[in-house]
Amino acid sequence: MTSPDQLPSWYSQHLPAPAPQAHHTGLSLLITYSGRVVPIITTSTALALARIWHEQGAAHSIGDMTLMIALALGSFGAACVSAIHPHGDHVTTAVGFTACGAFALAAPVAYTESWALSGLLWLVATVLVYATSARHWRAARKAREAREHELALARLASATTVATATLTRDTQAQALAYALTLTRAVEQRVQLDPTTYDPAALQRAGLPQLPGHGTDLDKEHRHHDR
Repeated sequence: MTSPDQLPSWYSQHLPAPAPQAHHTGLSLLITYSGRVVPIITTSTALALARIWHEQGAAHSIGDMTLMIALALGSFGAACVSAIHPHGDHVTTAVGFTACGAFALAAPVAYTESWALSGLLWLVATVLVYATSARHWRAARKAREAREHELALARLASATTVATATLTRDTQAQALAYALTLTRAVEQRVQLDPTTYDPAALQRAGLPQLPGHGTDLDKEHRHHDR
């Protein structure tokens, strides 16, 4: 039997190992950060479509440019209404402002003959989109890290609770085994020589008190004396 002042051999004070960290490969990194290339793909696609529209009749067309400006103003108005409304959806607001910027930039790109101006507008649009998206990416990363931190704390608390309960259970089992062993030893001592048995010797020895056994042993001792 394991002595009361020692832990059992099967028990380990080390908490369970944390969950293994995921090893990112080139493909997994590409999938994880695929959203980073969406803005430049979007603005490049818009530039190509605007130049195709330019070749199809939008060059120096006041009507086509007016249509784009009207769509930009409509998108801007819808985004402002969604932003001001107390129950407005932030996704709707973001889509509205994005559409406004796309229409506003598509109009001069499709209208002008200058590739330099088209490229400059494309660059400005790309920088603005990335500047706006970077804030949302940072917020999403902080939220993800906070969630991972909460999960790590929850796993640690759970592992600590399990380890504490295991240690408590083992300590109680050892105490019970020690008490049973002491009881059997006392009973055997009484059976060997009841006349010389002294119940007070247990208390003087500083041994743990066994509830109920002292009274029973005293009665048994008096019975043997008779």
